Amino acid sequence: MPLILLSTLNARYIHSAMGLRCLQANMGALEPETGLLEFVITQPPLEIVEQILAQKPEIVGFGVYIWNVAETTQVVGLLKQVAPHLTVILGGPEVSHEWDGQDIVQMADFVITGQADLEFAKLCQNILRGEIPA
Repeated sequence: MPLILLSTLNARYIHSAMGLRCLQANMGALEPETGLLEFVITQPPLEIVEQILAQKPEIVGFGVYIWNVAETTQVVGLLKQVAPHLTVILGGPEVSHEWDGQDIVQMADFVITGQADLEFAKLCQNILRGEIPA
């Protein structure tokens, strides 16, 4: 079971999230501890939450885009409701700009704005060491 789970909700099954694969490739020493789960926006949020929690991660990172922000907001809300101990990190274009007024940002533990290729791994390392940034 991965300590860190990278996830997003794609528009369709035929689309894959290249951003998640870039993050996973840059996890360094944490790469063996990092898993990847992709969903589609038509899946019920509760089903997505169940599949995420079945992996027993400590950290979940979501790629947030214009086509999935509403559905991802529902998923993050449910996750924080049933597993408040789970650390949720957001990234992607939809939360990189004008993020301060978005509901999904208020529910998450951390938001990485801009390029996260290397920053995501650094943040995960700090969280796992108990060095929580402000």
